[in-house]
Order: sequence, then structure tokens, then C-alpha cells
Amino acid sequence: MSNKKRKGGKIILAIIILAVLCLAGYNAAKYFEKHRKSVIGKSTLYIRPGTDFQTLMDTLSGRLSHLKSFIKVAEKEQLPSQIHPGRYVIDSTMSNIQLVRNLKYGYQSPLMVSINGRIRTPKQLASKLGKRLCADSAEFMEAFRDVNFLKSLETDTSNMLSLIIPESYEFYWTVTPKEFLQRMKRERDKFWTPERIQKARELKLTPNQVSVLASIVYGESNYVPEYPKIASVYLNRLNKGWKLCADPTVVYATGDFTLKRVLKKHLETDSPYNTYKVYGLPPGPIMIPTKECIDGVLNADKTDYYYFCASPSFNGTHRFARTDREHFANAAAYRKGYDSLMRAKAKANGV
Repeated sequence: MSNKKRKGGKIILAIIILAVLCLAGYNAAKYFEKHRKSVIGKSTLYIRPGTDFQTLMDTLSGRLSHLKSFIKVAEKEQLPSQIHPGRYVIDSTMSNIQLVRNLKYGYQSPLMVSINGRIRTPKQLASKLGKRLCADSAEFMEAFRDVNFLKSLETDTSNMLSLIIPESYEFYWTVTPKEFLQRMKRERDKFWTPERIQKARELKLTPNQVSVLASIVYGESNYVPEYPKIASVYLNRLNKGWKLCADPTVVYATGDFTLKRVLKKHLETDSPYNTYKVYGLPPGPIMIPTKECIDGVLNADKTDYYYFCASPSFNGTHRFARTDREHFANAAAYRKGYDSLMRAKAKANGV
């Protein structure tokens, strides 16, 4: 065969291939045009596990302008038997094809879950998560109580909250409770850098014990600059072999988190968390402490303070003392200021 004929054959083959590609492109464009953008506005779909096609159509009611087109695409893509649960944000830029394939393959839209400090119990955490994610609070509590699973995460039921580093995290709505805890373990491991672990060792504490102490410090104050000084008081008491005598642990022991003032009767509460009755740290955190508070403990001031009480200026700060005599004077000043404040409020209210 001559070179001229070979060249002509290649040209014809190229023309055929180009024609096939153009036809395929045309058909694809025609298909997409036929099932063009159909979503009305922007909204969020929550598709629970086990959702059937009719329930899906009920959920989509009023959100699509080309319903017949959606059904045709769904049948072609075999969506009715392959609906993937999840959270899907849909908007007017989406075609029916995009929507169907998102639902078929589970291309979810993630959401942010903010976990703040001052969550006191696993039950409170489970309630918060159950309102934001697919699994309900009972399912989260089941995971939080799973001794063997927690052991695989190097924790236990008392210290489960130590896994949680307060932050805003991105999750898929369908994350399972165990997947959630595994993610929290990874985040905790990232937070506990070699430098932080070394600082904990220098305090003769484990990371869990640091979290427990930080939870007490956090229960005492919202004033971040004082965290290292408050931590020093409790570390001094621990090193001296004293009871911690921390009011926030008594509140936790009573289970009454609305308690504003700790009275003598509360100090008699029998609980391993009541540090007025037991020595050392409680068995677990009394709330989830912030990262700032954990670092406040790790970077505790070097002081000879053993006491502190709220300042009579009521600005969130505290007065610190070395001796019980100094502490009693500070406490008397606080009580005097408190009584004066209460009288002023009563007078303002006409009482």
C-alpha cells in the first residue's frame, strides 16, 4: 500500500473518530439540557437511613421545577434502590442529574459542629450531638458507655470527656458515634504534642490528669490570664498532700449544676468527686476544659499560694494568699462586698 493511501486512510479514520466524539458530545449536551437545572432556590435535605423513593419525593416536593425529569433521571440511574442517607445542600445551580448522582453516591455536604467547654457530662454531650447529627443521643450514650471500645481509644468511662478538645469540627451528618469518638481521639493526639506531654511529665501528671485539673480550674474562673495562677494553687496543694477543696467538684458531686453557692451541707456529699472529702484529683474531668485552660495548667505559675477567693470588686478576678490568715481576710472582704452589693440591689428594687 502506498504512503498516499495510508495517509488517506488515517485522515478518514480521524474524521470518523471526530464525528463519533462530536455526536457523543451532542447527545450528552442534549441529555443535560433535557434534564437541566431544576432545583428551586437553596435548601438542605436530610435523608435518613432506610428512606424509600416515595419518601424522598415527598421531601423534594416544592423544591424541583422539573419533577418528571428528575424521576426519569432517577430511574435511569437506578436511584430508587440506591438512595444514600446524608445531608445535602441543594441550590439552583444544580441539574437533576447532579442531584440524583449526589443522592446515589452519597456526595454529602459537611456541616460544622461546635463543641464548647463547660459541657459537664457525657449525657450533655450526647444531647448536643444528637440535635446536630443523624445518630440520636441514645446512640451516642451507647458508644460513650462502651467499655471495650473506649479502651481501644486508651480511655474509660470516667475520662471519656478528656478525649474532647473544644473546637469547631467538620463532620458528615451521618457520622456514627464511634466514628465521632475516633475523630476526637485523633484530634486529641494532635493537640498533645511532645512539648505538652513533656510539660505534663514535669508536673508529674498524665495528660488525663492535666485535663482533670484543667476542668477544675475552668470551673473556678472564666478569666484566662489567671488560669496559670489558679493552677499553681491546686498543684501546690497536691504536692503538699492536701485535699484540693475545690468548690466546682462539690457542685459536680451534687449533680445540681444550677448551684450558685456551696454551703456546708454540700461539703458532706459522698462522692469520689468531692475534693473536700477525698485526697488527690477526682477520677475524671468535671467538665470539658478549653485548650487555653489546659495550657494554663501546663504553664502554671511558680508560686507559694495555697488559697484564693473571688475579688470583692466582682470583676471575675481573684485574690491569692499564702496563709490561711491572709485567706480569711480576703474572704471577709469578699463577704462584705457581696453583702453591700445585695443591699444596693435590694434598694434599687425598692425592697
